[in-house]
Amino acid sequence: MVEPVKPTIDMPLDEALQELTGFEVIGSQKHYGDQFEKLGGIRTLCAAVWAWENRTAKVSWAAVEGRTLRELSGYFAERDPLDEQGKADGRTPSD
Repeated sequence: MVEPVKPTIDMPLDEALQELTGFEVIGSQKHYGDQFEKLGGIRTLCAAVWAWENRTAKVSWAAVEGRTLRELSGYFAERDPLDEQGKADGRTPSD
């Protein structure tokens, strides 16, 4: 049995993407040669990991792209299903 990867960033990917700086977005666009919105799932995931890791230590694109999908997707926390349910029916998790 494969052990789950412990998240490095304590927020879901969609929230982490909203926290990227303009410089990080531009760097990702330059690396992939496309607009950030057109990168697709895996390239967006790699770009997010690259950007977040570069905040604390320089990491190469090759180092990020050489990781497994399990490692990349496990980098960010899972969205809390109770949060999603509350949004769907208009309640907050404390209701």
